[in-house]
Amino acid sequence: MNGGVRTVRGAAAVKMPPDALIADVIVIGSGAAGLATAVTAAHDGCDVLLFEKAATLGGTTAKSGGVYWVPDNHLMRAHGIDDSRDRALRYMARVSAPTRYDPEDHRLGMNAWEFGLLAEYCELAPRALAFLDSTGALRSTIEAALRFPDYHMHLPEQGGVYGRALCPADAHGQPSGGAELVNQLAKAARRSGVRLVTRHTFTDLLVGERRIQGVQVRDRDTGKNVLARARAGVVLATGGFTHNAERRARHLPARVWGGCAAGTNTGDALPVLESLGIPLHNMDQAWWDQVAVEHTTGGSTETTAGMWVAPGDSSLVVDLTGRRVGNEKTFYHDRAKLHLGDNAPQLLLLLFDARTAKLFSCEDFAYPLVSPGEPASHIVSGNTWDEVAAEVARRLERLREVTGGAQLSDDFTNTLRATVRRYNEIARAGEDLDFGRGREPIELFFHGPARPDGGPDPTMAALTAEGPYHAVLIGLGTLDTKGGPRTSPHAQVLGRHGSAIDGLYAVGNCAASPSNGGYWAAGATIGPALAFGYAAGRHLGQRRVALQTSTRTRRSTT
Repeated sequence: MNGGVRTVRGAAAVKMPPDALIADVIVIGSGAAGLATAVTAAHDGCDVLLFEKAATLGGTTAKSGGVYWVPDNHLMRAHGIDDSRDRALRYMARVSAPTRYDPEDHRLGMNAWEFGLLAEYCELAPRALAFLDSTGALRSTIEAALRFPDYHMHLPEQGGVYGRALCPADAHGQPSGGAELVNQLAKAARRSGVRLVTRHTFTDLLVGERRIQGVQVRDRDTGKNVLARARAGVVLATGGFTHNAERRARHLPARVWGGCAAGTNTGDALPVLESLGIPLHNMDQAWWDQVAVEHTTGGSTETTAGMWVAPGDSSLVVDLTGRRVGNEKTFYHDRAKLHLGDNAPQLLLLLFDARTAKLFSCEDFAYPLVSPGEPASHIVSGNTWDEVAAEVARRLERLREVTGGAQLSDDFTNTLRATVRRYNEIARAGEDLDFGRGREPIELFFHGPARPDGGPDPTMAALTAEGPYHAVLIGLGTLDTKGGPRTSPHAQVLGRHGSAIDGLYAVGNCAASPSNGGYWAAGATIGPALAFGYAAGRHLGQRRVALQTSTRTRRSTT
């Protein structure tokens, strides 16, 4: 093992100490992707060592709603729901490559890598979920999924299907979230003998004998580097680069203020992959959302959540001229694209009245509203729209250095009054003739039931004639980025010529997503994380057996 082994970035020869950590499989990261890999590999006989950068397990998954999108899953079948995998694939292709989609093409207009990975996902995801369920690693429930629409129900390829967006079931069988998902997978990992090591940051790979041999991590408590050898392979599950300002500026197409990805998601694997000459793909893509800008200017770019839906019915979003800019209830990823493109606004304003603050602040999707007693310094208030405008202008002046000097237009207040009058008219009429608010099933789902004194359309109500009124500066954020190396259906990292890098795997948001700029549904992040983590674990289990057989054969012939 010692001969010819070096670190990738340092290009320095290393000698493994006698007490070096050794495992069949080393996993870097403990979100859904990393834990699914570890659980599966351990089940298949591998000795697994998992390093986590943070002090606690779970990464972004632990902060999430815990939904995973799995077409044709076993719970759907148990409920008699027919979900053709061909239909699911066509839907994914239509959303992932909308300008190239061709229903008559044998790859539906996608390139070979995109089609291959999405087609494999349709086969793989139901198997992965059934495996996790049958081994007791993850209990799932379809209860919420039966009414949880995909994000593009209007597309004919979607087919009106419900039941794909599953979530973990707690000990009482009730729908739960990301923390429960992590808790169940972590318990399964421990039962299987996986060694879970926290507060260790991935810094380098060890390479030798034309394959990846292990990793170098840094102990965050002692500052010392630790070398660990992997007999079968290394799996990168480090998440994206949401909280790396230099990477955001270099790769993403617009100003990104931050996001709700775990604060440890800083693209730790990228420099090592670049040093290996591995091409990176879809680096300009992310799972977009919007965030309260002032939540990202206090030293950390990590937010507690994203603005999944513009909260409230008596609420609207305007630009710094006072004009409404789009359908506020469009699901978060597509709504956030208001910030992308030439001359797109860097900043917008969420406006709402006291009625929305009272009725919606304790809802599941309330962010950036706050519950009583929570910090509210990001919310600007006034008794009239003139007062709100004056307070926003003062806030922008205070934020001048971070916004680049953004200001309200000279005629903002007059334009805003006209905008509010127009919005109140359409709210009372019950039809948004300007932007189509409230027409899509996902908009109604995220918004929830009609509230008292609302309009004919439950997503819209006229703003009250008297204040107080409130405003929040919002800007582009991410759940996380989705660029990285291309991978095979077994999650193997692909090199410059499309061949697998021996001993190296990538899963989750540190790998390139074949969804490109699309977002199929809730769970389109965690679903592939579980599925391709399972694929990596299975492949590594087979690899372990093959390596042991090869070793025994060599010994028997010497």
